[in-house]
Amino acid sequence: MSAIAISVTPDTLEFRRPFSQVVRQFITLTNTATDGSVVAFKIKTTAPKQYCVRPNAGTIMPGGTREIEVLLQAMREDPPLDFRCKDKFLVQSTHVPSDFGEVEDETARAAELWTRAEEAKRFGNEDAIYEKKIKVAFLASLTNNIPQIPLPNAAATTLSNGTSPVSNAIADSGAAVITSAKQTDRELRDAKDAIKRLTIACEGYKAEIERLNVLRQRKAADEKSGIAVGGSQLSTRQTQQTLPLPLAIALALIAFILGAVLF
Repeated sequence: MSAIAISVTPDTLEFRRPFSQVVRQFITLTNTATDGSVVAFKIKTTAPKQYCVRPNAGTIMPGGTREIEVLLQAMREDPPLDFRCKDKFLVQSTHVPSDFGEVEDETARAAELWTRAEEAKRFGNEDAIYEKKIKVAFLASLTNNIPQIPLPNAAATTLSNGTSPVSNAIADSGAAVITSAKQTDRELRDAKDAIKRLTIACEGYKAEIERLNVLRQRKAADEKSGIAVGGSQLSTRQTQQTLPLPLAIALALIAFILGAVLF
């Protein structure tokens, strides 16, 4: 009987972050028995609640290979980056005697096979059971820990209408930007219209100021020449109908500056 009945790879199961979702790895078992015998195997772990192994027991025909799926269950949060995982797996294998019969799907027969192998090893036959330990390592994410968009159903990759959640999110963001831009343009147009109206009003005040200056000059000329017809009445009407000169000049300057900035 061959001392090494099975080849096991890899030596270390490497699970890559993020661990907020199920992470899958594989163990490859190959029957390397040189006598052409069938090999039975079973896989144990130090953290049975953390991992799901499918299948965790079975047989391999001569020269055959089995892929064992190992699922690391989702965690509430990722452990620290410097966390050193101490979980381990133990792969055990033994030869199936040619007169033993089928054990693949017969739990009782498989239990009997392993009972015999364990008794043989206990009585000094070290080759009765071959064992290989596999370490576990937690690795950093290949995407530099870029956050992933969670889906209601982890198995779903598209929505019911055939679109992806990411494309929908991008479309919604684009629509929001367009709406905001339209609103800004509308507010800018309203502001320009208001400034135009203010500019027109200031121009009117400016023209009125110029007209009043002309009247003052005429009045001064009339007073010098001794003509004072209705001088007091004209002065009273000018005071009642016009704005103070400093206020009018300030309004004109404000309109000029706003026009230079926005137009």
